[in-house]
Amino acid sequence: MGRRDASRAWQRDHPWAVVYDRISGGERLGRLIWRVGMGSDLGLLHRTAHAELSRLPYGSAVLDIPCGGGVTLRDVPRNRSLRYVAADISPAMLERTGKEAARRGIQVELAEADVHDLAYDEGAFDLVLAFTSLHCFPEPEQAVKELVRVLKPGGRLAGSSMLTGQGLRHLAGWVGGRTIGVLGPGCTRDELIGWLEEAGMHEIVLLPSGGITYFTATRG
Repeated sequence: MGRRDASRAWQRDHPWAVVYDRISGGERLGRLIWRVGMGSDLGLLHRTAHAELSRLPYGSAVLDIPCGGGVTLRDVPRNRSLRYVAADISPAMLERTGKEAARRGIQVELAEADVHDLAYDEGAFDLVLAFTSLHCFPEPEQAVKELVRVLKPGGRLAGSSMLTGQGLRHLAGWVGGRTIGVLGPGCTRDELIGWLEEAGMHEIVLLPSGGITYFTATRG
């Protein structure tokens, strides 16, 4: 797979992108599909996002990448004044995010962005959300470096990813995803921890939930 193959698939709004939005943003049906397909608790995504957003002081800056169709907007506390930047490589995803934000009455900045080369200054954000992310990126190590670079000292990173080396149960998903061109090379648990540490992160916590691993960390 070439460096940008998976990125181009998402940029063109691959049909799976619409399916992901509907599942991840759903309630009962979405949770059921997530549980059956990934053996994972979809509620953990929303609980993690809500917890991280709720701890932010007023006026904090948040980068949500890849934002998909606005999956985590439902988790934004109504009593917080935040600068919320929703970024994605897909114009169609951003359009759906804009509609979801309008429906929920949330102000967001929409930005078309490549996670491998973010157009933001170092330390621009207090929180970076990167849910269901690293397995979609052609160069996950470079993506981690960029996600950390744009965090302020003391800033938080919260996200989730399929990881490689998790056994035969989830192998079919990797093979299928790579075949249709929406998955990158991925990474193992040890590789992810190593990349985060090398980038200057500490308080690293990884929580497996079926085929998805949730991670949080703080920039030193």
